[in-house]
Amino acid sequence: MAEDLSGKVAIVTGASQGTGRAYARALAQAGATVIATSRSMKAPGPGETAAANTLAELADVARAAGEAIHVIACDVGVEEQIVHCMDEVIANFGRIDILVNNAATYPEDQAEPHYDPFGFTTEEWERYNRVNVIGPYLTIRSAAPYMIEQRSGSIINITSGAALGNEFQAAQYGMLAYVTTKAALNRMSQFFAVEFKEHNIAVNALCPGSVVTNSWRGVPQEMKDEMLQAGRGKLPTPEVMGPALLFLARQTGETYSGNVLSTEDFGVSWP
Repeated sequence: MAEDLSGKVAIVTGASQGTGRAYARALAQAGATVIATSRSMKAPGPGETAAANTLAELADVARAAGEAIHVIACDVGVEEQIVHCMDEVIANFGRIDILVNNAATYPEDQAEPHYDPFGFTTEEWERYNRVNVIGPYLTIRSAAPYMIEQRSGSIINITSGAALGNEFQAAQYGMLAYVTTKAALNRMSQFFAVEFKEHNIAVNALCPGSVVTNSWRGVPQEMKDEMLQAGRGKLPTPEVMGPALLFLARQTGETYSGNVLSTEDFGVSWP
């Protein structure tokens, strides 16, 4: 990938594995200094090798590839950790140019394709809202003042096509809370796009589509078949996931903002 983000500082949440890792590496390969976050570092003990799909392992992979990826443990469900993370980024790098809100909670236990739509507990609703809606709000609230001061920046909120009702019968698979919170994230993205336009900050929402991550492997075969028949299902690599994200990372409030987009449509119906 061409190095066109040199000098930029990017934060990617939920970056230890899957799409988040692919986004972090794509940004680094494009020349950005990347701060990758996840709930825990999971550092190996003395003489041990870092376990796969951890921040510690991502740091090792990036170091070996010569990519500028720094890792910070940060749970987006905990406000104090978000504030501490942003303070640490500013203290060490002096700016924030790109924020990718990728961290999310997803219904991984989907053994039964049909479920009780009234089976969600108050605690489950609170967890989905805390991670999928309030978390991105808090990261935006923490990062935006620096972007406003710079008069530039790009915020990319990772969403889901299921929130638009155009991918598959999500209602069958216990995804009510997930798609509802992702729909809220879409609306938040559009709101902040208007709010930040005068400050030259772009805000867009990006749906990666169905990606073969650990979570994807755990869903029922019936659901996988629906996705694959719709032309979905791709590996989370920088080459596959990166181009659409990198385009959005380069935008400002004056160029391309306020959109809810799909990776599958990149180069077809957008930009």
